[in-house]
Amino acid sequence: MSLAPTHTTPRGQVILQPTYFTSSIFVDPAREDINHLIRVYTERYGMFPPSQPFALFKDIWNNQGWTWLHFKTFDARSRDAFLKVTMRLFAERLAESEPPLTRAAALFGFYTFFATQPSTSAPPLHVLAHLPVTIDMYQSLQKLPDVLDTDFLQPLKLHVTYVISALQKAQFFHILPPSNLYPLSPRELPREQFVSDFADGDGQVAATINAPKKKGRPSKHDKVKKSKDATVALDKWLDKTAYTYQPPQVADDEVPEPVTTHILLSHPPSTSRNNYRAKKSDLLEKLEPNYPYVTEERGRAALEGANRGVVNRLRKIDEEAAAKGMEIGGEGGERTGLCRVERAADELGKVGSVGGRGGLLGLLEGAGIGQQNEAEL
Repeated sequence: MSLAPTHTTPRGQVILQPTYFTSSIFVDPAREDINHLIRVYTERYGMFPPSQPFALFKDIWNNQGWTWLHFKTFDARSRDAFLKVTMRLFAERLAESEPPLTRAAALFGFYTFFATQPSTSAPPLHVLAHLPVTIDMYQSLQKLPDVLDTDFLQPLKLHVTYVISALQKAQFFHILPPSNLYPLSPRELPREQFVSDFADGDGQVAATINAPKKKGRPSKHDKVKKSKDATVALDKWLDKTAYTYQPPQVADDEVPEPVTTHILLSHPPSTSRNNYRAKKSDLLEKLEPNYPYVTEERGRAALEGANRGVVNRLRKIDEEAAAKGMEIGGEGGERTGLCRVERAADELGKVGSVGGRGGLLGLLEGAGIGQQNEAEL
């Protein structure tokens, strides 16, 4: 008696591919969730600074359901990508350009997600033991407790120090070269952009989905319609990424109106500014190493030529703008415009002035402003 043949392979299982976690389908909603978590924590901390700030964070973490995030995927290959991308999204908010309270909240989320990885489940789940981070991010993380020295942020300092030491003790960081070399893989998140073929930005089905494709160059009407659609999409994006803040009060009887700008301008680019200052100092040190005692003729000639070239170019732009009835750089008064650039260039070589060493290279420090003030006095 023979038995009928039977299959020995199990039924196929649906598994999320690693590329799903590096695509915009996962990265964009995950960023929004992390931003919401940090925003809720900073708001509740700002209302009344608690004596146990990490306990407050754990309460928010549990109430918002973050405890179930680890069960999103179980396949080891997909889970490794999921853990690395989520950790990297938390690490994005640890940048020095972020406010100290935001950086502390992001560190709490980073540590909590790492420490709550299931390690005793059956069958066992993949656990992330090391995370690649750049050397500059690691160094800025070590300096985080030093910026929490105000009375408002003082309760966070002890907890932040403990979290950083716990991560270092676990040897969790895999140090990579600086971020300007883009050592992380993928280089940017999201790596894959998902574009729907059936819906527009508002989720409505496109009316021209079944329309035949036109041959030849696009007509003038098609170009105008495409530009209008791009303008509408840009306006929607600006509305979603708007940021409103209250400027400081100058006089006791005048309260300034709230200012609306883009979210990228909500915090000063301190990293870019420091890099610029370092490179500028290095350049001036090479051109005129003994300033103001001994002036190098070749270095001074190079600075004068660069200043003169920039001023002439701006004068030409200003003349062309004036011919069209426009004004360039006059919105900020004496701190902007061609007049200040000319004054800063004239300061080159005048010992004691802000722009005495670099001319236009001293605009960041206030070159071109003091001279006018002295003339008015």
